[in-house]
Amino acid sequence: MDGEWSPQHRLMRLRSSHQRHRSLRRTALPLAVLLGALLLIASAAQAALPPKGATFKFHDHATAATNWHVELRIDPKDPKRIKTLIAHSQQCKGTIAKTGVAISDAGVIAASGGLKNYGWWEVNAVFSDPTTLVGTMRMRRVDCDTGLLAFPNAITGDGHIDHAHGGGGHDHGRVFADFDSASLRQRRQAQALHRRVLNKWRGASVGDVRRRGFLPDPQFKVKPGMFHVYNKRYEEDRRIFDARRPESLVFWRPTRGQPVILGPMFRVPPGKRPSFAGPIPLYHHHPSKTGRVVNRMTHVWMVSDSTTAWSNCLPVAPLEQYNPAFTWVRGLASTEGVGKPCPAPT
Repeated sequence: MDGEWSPQHRLMRLRSSHQRHRSLRRTALPLAVLLGALLLIASAAQAALPPKGATFKFHDHATAATNWHVELRIDPKDPKRIKTLIAHSQQCKGTIAKTGVAISDAGVIAASGGLKNYGWWEVNAVFSDPTTLVGTMRMRRVDCDTGLLAFPNAITGDGHIDHAHGGGGHDHGRVFADFDSASLRQRRQAQALHRRVLNKWRGASVGDVRRRGFLPDPQFKVKPGMFHVYNKRYEEDRRIFDARRPESLVFWRPTRGQPVILGPMFRVPPGKRPSFAGPIPLYHHHPSKTGRVVNRMTHVWMVSDSTTAWSNCLPVAPLEQYNPAFTWVRGLASTEGVGKPCPAPT
């Protein structure tokens, strides 16, 4: 009958899918075994274990349609165990969260498993020293293969590792904006954009911004912590410093309650520094695998003071003062460079 499958036809389709899935794993496993052997050899040269409670995070959120993310949180009591391993691939539409992953005495991580709809994932890595993690992530389905996605390290201190692209790291530079050397016109530009940001996004919820086309990154369910939502259309419109169309928004997800908006993140293309606001915007960037800067970003935080709003770090106290719904978890170490609380001004 049209529109219906016979039991025999359904059984044939199921067997065919199962055979494709087994074939997929057979072709991928030799590569995983080879990589694991290389990691074992590397670790033998200089065995290392990470600090207890350290967090290692790597991602590519700049490449359209192929964003990926790897995060490892070391057990606070056992340096030979990963408390939580998170891996995500936009390309293969897969996200995994695995707990209790072992780290060998030589500092080697070899984790893998299945994905829904006949998929498979693996993360292989090695600690060459306590704060240096090098490895690969891969996801694969019958119709999708990310290939080996390499993640080197970028150290931010205290055993917490910042994300990186290729070998270039994640450069954040100075943390406080330079209003003193800016002209009057440049200061007014920065102050005006800050006011427009507050007027446009004050009190916005995740539901509000999703209706505007913003989609959350893989950290959306991690709490407490910060996460971004991205708008692909705004990323591609070639408009910069438009308070109505920021490329990204930053939210804080508390342990309980609804996420709280902290402010927008603006992206600018590589090349000559934009003239807007002169020296005030503090850009950080993600290099490509070849070391070429592919984009630059700056934040405008939702705080009362325009000078603090342009900080290249998280102004915790001003954010809490401006929005009582936001309460920073004291002692929480962020892996994001601009997600680290601002130091006391000197």
